[in-house]
Amino acid sequence: MAERIELTFLGTGSAIPTKRRNHPAMLLKYKGEGILIDCGEGTQRQFRKAGLNPCKISRILITHWHGDHVFGLPGILNTLRLNGYNRKLEIYGPRGSKEWVRKYLDLVGRRGQKLDIQVFEVAGRRSQVAGRSNVEVIFEDDDFYVECAEMDHDCPAVGYSFVVREKTRLDVEKLKKLKIPNSPLIGKLAEGKTIKIGGKSIDGKKLLYKEEARKVSFVMDTRMNENAVRLAKGADLLVCEATFSKGESEELLGNRAHLSSVEAAEIAKKAKVKGLALVHLSQRYEGIPKVILGEAREVFESVIVPEDLESIEL
Repeated sequence: MAERIELTFLGTGSAIPTKRRNHPAMLLKYKGEGILIDCGEGTQRQFRKAGLNPCKISRILITHWHGDHVFGLPGILNTLRLNGYNRKLEIYGPRGSKEWVRKYLDLVGRRGQKLDIQVFEVAGRRSQVAGRSNVEVIFEDDDFYVECAEMDHDCPAVGYSFVVREKTRLDVEKLKKLKIPNSPLIGKLAEGKTIKIGGKSIDGKKLLYKEEARKVSFVMDTRMNENAVRLAKGADLLVCEATFSKGESEELLGNRAHLSSVEAAEIAKKAKVKGLALVHLSQRYEGIPKVILGEAREVFESVIVPEDLESIEL
């Protein structure tokens, strides 16, 4: 069975929190990874409400350094410090991130338990992945990689994609039925080779199956731009901001650096994603998210508006 990606929406609101929606933050768990995407004010309390352990965080991805996306970072860092966090914590963000993290560590204080933190400033440089431009792989291992692309906000901003690589696996259930002893022979079957046991030939290729690649993309504060489409291309899930309704005044829509519900849906449609989750809802729609949901569904059918602390698996 494929290892699941678990995504928990710790905060689905925007600049002003409401009783229903906290500031933006999401935790993606995969195998031993705990990747926090943004860290709005109150995120560490949201961890407690969700029954999650912040000390399981391995990496933090910051989309941009506006307060509603990062004011929870000093609190998280302090909690890690007080709990004896002993891993190397990697923090990724757009230009200027090293200076911002330095300032936030000054808020936490540098006495006592020290955190091993490495900060990476990323941008959407050219990448060879899938032949796309303006996308950069920022870290990778044998199982997955994370890439980013620059967004169009009113400060340096990036979006991210988490991608589990396609794999070829042995079907464990079929293997059990054959009652093959644990030996180097299993390794040969995993390579698709044919082996002989008790005079019987077993074709390893018939025991293999393909575990498809999976992808989750995150597009937060931005104007409409093609990089968002490139980054989200073919994603199983696109998590995208939808701050505005299409019914907002022309003056407001013309002067903002955010997406409307319809624009988020258009990105999902152009990128041919499988599903869309709308977050970063304005306080104006806190009590009536169906407005945003209905508008988006006029353009792209497979869309949800998750609530705080809701989790989904892929």
